[in-house]
Amino acid sequence: MREIKKKKKPIYLLAPELKWRVFKELQDKLVRDSGPVPVHGDKILWQMMRDRKIYCWFDFVKFPNDMGVGIKLPKNREIKVITNGRKG
Repeated sequence: MREIKKKKKPIYLLAPELKWRVFKELQDKLVRDSGPVPVHGDKILWQMMRDRKIYCWFDFVKFPNDMGVGIKLPKNREIKVITNGRKG
């Protein structure tokens, strides 16, 4: 009998082109208070992501109430990209 592989849940990568308004709305709704945060820390993260210096993503398995930030993405995971969407 074949082994059944568990399908890993995807991570949701924020696109570097994401507008500040969308980034802030996602962060406000999905990130729960996790301690002290520098003033304008969210704006700094968005600017670094926009300049392609870091990646920002949501991983509801490892970080259920937080946003992942790093210079490398997790391996062996499906990646879904969150963009601004379309108007119209």
